[in-house]
Amino acid sequence: MTPVTFLAADDTQNAGDWAARTGWVVGLLLVIVLLYWLMREGWKWRGLLQSDLPELAQVPADPGEPRLTMAGRYHGSTKAGQWLERIVAHGLGVRSRADVTLTDAGLTVRRPGARDFHVPTSALRGARLDKGIAGKVLTEGGLLVIT
Repeated sequence: MTPVTFLAADDTQNAGDWAARTGWVVGLLLVIVLLYWLMREGWKWRGLLQSDLPELAQVPADPGEPRLTMAGRYHGSTKAGQWLERIVAHGLGVRSRADVTLTDAGLTVRRPGARDFHVPTSALRGARLDKGIAGKVLTEGGLLVIT
């Protein structure tokens, strides 16, 4: 019969190293908090840079008879031709549910938990169905893009 040798690791050296482990955990948590703070500051800075954009039009008291209504999710606004540069000024960067209503007065976007806005008819250029935006891919025709 072949002899079997068991080797046991000496765990007594690492068992009392709680200070180092705690230091690593606290350090990791501080890095995570710092990253979130930097993202928040970047969001605020982008809003400050875009603060020269005109205020959003208020929803009219009586917009008229609805021609089209739909419910969905508001993903964001970008500058025309720059689909990666998301606008965050005036609350446009907040993703939320949305109810969109098209009338003769224009397009009204009602967003619970975020600021509602209205796009007058004179400012509307067109609309198309698409399948994706930066960071979001949907099925073909799953995204309504309004210019």
